[in-house]
Amino acid sequence: MASHLKGVKKSTLTDNMRKTLCEYKIEHPSSSQKDLQQWVQQIFDLSVSQSTISNTLKRSSEYFSKEKKNSNVKRHKSAKYPELEKVLYECFLQYQEKVNMTGEMIQSKAKEFLQKMYGDANSKFNFSIGWLERFKARHVIKSYRRFGESGSVVMVNIEYALPQIRAILENFDWKDIYNMDETDLFYRL
Repeated sequence: MASHLKGVKKSTLTDNMRKTLCEYKIEHPSSSQKDLQQWVQQIFDLSVSQSTISNTLKRSSEYFSKEKKNSNVKRHKSAKYPELEKVLYECFLQYQEKVNMTGEMIQSKAKEFLQKMYGDANSKFNFSIGWLERFKARHVIKSYRRFGESGSVVMVNIEYALPQIRAILENFDWKDIYNMDETDLFYRL
């Protein structure tokens, strides 16, 4: 750690914080880097170096020229194959309503698209769990459990089979009828 940073807690600004800092500098053009450093300390409760302030202001055009999808990310790691990820994300958006897209499905689609787009030259690229998590973070994809056991049932089949099942069950006593989930009742046998 450099001597001029002694006592300064290591911290990182998010894109939202950087954008706010740049906007503040535009509104207060006479502010020095020391003033901006103190302002960041007061507003965000972060201790940052003056070089961080300087670098943020130098790259201020990045924060205004394009909107990033996930602005809470502190460090952006670009994708190795951005065209592939763009196609993969479009495929994800197309199929997410029809199919429950799992991580394994996204990875297999990515391998398929890599083969189609770049050929055998890049077949050694590994779409790991880390890659999958970064892909989801870059495109703000969250995993939710869409449905449980009942989600796999086709309602038309139930409406057709229910009267038949009731007719069969009329031949049995109520004590002999149980749900397969009620396996704890086997002790009575």
